Amino acid sequence: MDFSDSYTGKLRAAMGSTPLISVGVRVLVENGDGKFLLIKRSDDGSWGLPGGAMELDESLMDTVHREAFEEANVTLRSVTPFALSSNPARERHTYPNGDIAQFVSLIAHGYSDGDDVKSNDGEATNFRFSTEHDIDWASFVPSEVPVFGLWRRFCETGQFQVV
Repeated sequence: MDFSDSYTGKLRAAMGSTPLISVGVRVLVENGDGKFLLIKRSDDGSWGLPGGAMELDESLMDTVHREAFEEANVTLRSVTPFALSSNPARERHTYPNGDIAQFVSLIAHGYSDGDDVKSNDGEATNFRFSTEHDIDWASFVPSEVPVFGLWRRFCETGQFQVV
């Protein structure tokens, strides 16, 4: 889907660069080797996780699956939502064009069945699977850094995290 046809694109066309609250998802995709999928964003060149905004007539879980497929051609299995993030200090993002969004993000973990990782929507320019310890945090989307700690806490406690 082209950005101008998306719900967020239509809001932007009507509201201009006014800061928006955006409901969406982040997806922690794990492969069979225990490594996580990282994508290089086409808009600012930073590394991060698949994710994006929910569309009208779509559930958050539908969004998890759609974003993993659109951004990385990944079909997910065994999807587990493990956190909800809405902290304005972390969830405010300024895009390269100056648009500002504050996110409310469902964060989910899923396994990839070794799909042919590639971009289906042009939002990612490169991909790699990495352990958490091998990530260059200086080049990572700042609001997505806490996802790994939230996942560790969920694995240890089984408690859904709200931050």
